[in-house]
Amino acid sequence: MIAQNLNIDTIPGGPLPIVQASQFDVQTNAVTFTLYRGSELFTLPAGAGVLVNGKKPDSTGFSYSAASASGSTVRINVTKQMTAVFGDVICELRISSGQQDVGTCNFILRVEKSPLDDAVISETVLPLIEQAAEIAATISEYAETVAQEAAAATQAATQAAASAASAATDAANVHTQYTSLETVKTNANAAAQAAQDAADTLNGLSAAATTLAAGSSATASYNASTGVITFGIPRGADGATGPSGVTTPLAGFFTMWVDTNGDLYAESADDMSDYFDYDSETGNLYFITEDE
Repeated sequence: MIAQNLNIDTIPGGPLPIVQASQFDVQTNAVTFTLYRGSELFTLPAGAGVLVNGKKPDSTGFSYSAASASGSTVRINVTKQMTAVFGDVICELRISSGQQDVGTCNFILRVEKSPLDDAVISETVLPLIEQAAEIAATISEYAETVAQEAAAATQAATQAAASAASAATDAANVHTQYTSLETVKTNANAAAQAAQDAADTLNGLSAAATTLAAGSSATASYNASTGVITFGIPRGADGATGPSGVTTPLAGFFTMWVDTNGDLYAESADDMSDYFDYDSETGNLYFITEDE
């Protein structure tokens, strides 16, 4: 294990750190970089990721994740592909937080030539990385579409829930109105039945009358079992009896009165028997006038 410790500045413009390596080195080289920003230590954002990117002299490239990154320290492992071509390899540490790059630090990987030219075939891993990036972008786009569809579905579900609640309220109102109408209908039917019962009762009624003593109060009674209404009607007061109750008429006039037996009398100051005629068969009394 060959370990190297280097300082690297996130501000461009200064001399680049040089990592020494041998071509086709079979040993694993580990390099630890301490990050600075000018004269001050640079602290990685929480959860930041670091990639090691580089282009070899034969124009093939590579990109690997750092072995570790925390605080102000980044540790990388130098692979055989990174040392497959001798010469200076321009490399960078690309620091990202989420989807945003927050800084880069350049360094030189100096690869010394090996006498074995065909020990390792130089390949690029960039197409794979680009493909992975495209896949990641596609997944991100798909995830965004799914999120939008989920949001639309949530909104539709919310509207459907609101519509359902409104429909439930309307149904409750209709039920209340229906119940009120049913109550009115029931009351109307009861009133109609009561009216019919009263009409049936009146149709079955009959009336009777009795004569009460003069001066009595009138009465009325109802027998529910027979349906008979009985009225008590006081008779009239007795009139004066006999001639003493009759005013004596002047000459040429007469007065008629009825005694307690119901007999009719004609009373006059003169004899007026020639003026009256009684028909005993019919009970009619006639007053006779002179024909002119």
